[in-house]
Amino acid sequence: MVAPAQRRLIAFGMKRGWLLNIALLVAVAALGIFVWLNPSREEQAKQPLSTLQSAQARRITLERPGQPVITLERRDAQWLITTPLKARADEFLVLRMLTILEAQPVAQLPAADLERFDLQAPAALLTIDGVEYAFGGINTVTREQYVQRGNTVYVVALRHGAALPANAPALIRRVLLAEEEQPVAIALPGFSLSQKDGRWTLTPPADISQDDLQRYIDQWRHASAAQAEPYDQRPPIAEIRITLRDGKVLDLGVLQRAPQLMLWRRDTGLQYQFAEAAARALLTSPGSAPADTKK
Repeated sequence: MVAPAQRRLIAFGMKRGWLLNIALLVAVAALGIFVWLNPSREEQAKQPLSTLQSAQARRITLERPGQPVITLERRDAQWLITTPLKARADEFLVLRMLTILEAQPVAQLPAADLERFDLQAPAALLTIDGVEYAFGGINTVTREQYVQRGNTVYVVALRHGAALPANAPALIRRVLLAEEEQPVAIALPGFSLSQKDGRWTLTPPADISQDDLQRYIDQWRHASAAQAEPYDQRPPIAEIRITLRDGKVLDLGVLQRAPQLMLWRRDTGLQYQFAEAAARALLTSPGSAPADTKK
């Protein structure tokens, strides 16, 4: 027969065991809640920085210390630079800027002690449809960058900051003609081409096929410059006139022929610099042998 004292010890042990089990369950539950509220780096990496899709963005501004503010607006399907200059923007470069929306942060930190992240004076401030993304310092060990949005500092891949252009001219689309600008006549120094009833005529005439004339026109349609920038005000040395299918006339000034071809598009106030090979292809009549543009 168990003595009363032993029964009390047994009861105490059982009670203590239940208490330990309950305490253990509470600890496990608390740990689960903590993990749920504080996702790991791997889980955070699955969450994009924004729910806004790049295709939904309509307005972008980029500010850098000591530089003019860059503003871009989407009009229909085309991104345009509206300040500090006016030009068509390179769609690929704009999409690179917008990759910050899809960035998958590997960590999140409270936006306190901003000097620690070099965010007291951000290297760049990108605003997309009213939401600001401040780009701060770089973690040289992990090769990641600190980006502040609202009250949180996110750790993101370095490529998102590298996608921001150094200035507005770097964003200019370097293709001379827009997709909808279809030439039906081009007048250059020494020769011209015009289209009537679907056939091209070269003046002065030469023994050349319609296919070769079309290839020459296509070179103008797809001419892509190595660089585009605002007009530097130098006087042109020759003129080129392009008549488009919709009746619009483009006047181009030839600023230089060598060592690179430089064309000034008067209606946009931009100048385009082409490599030497492109200069020969564009300025040489399709009915003659390629000329040396350095002469």
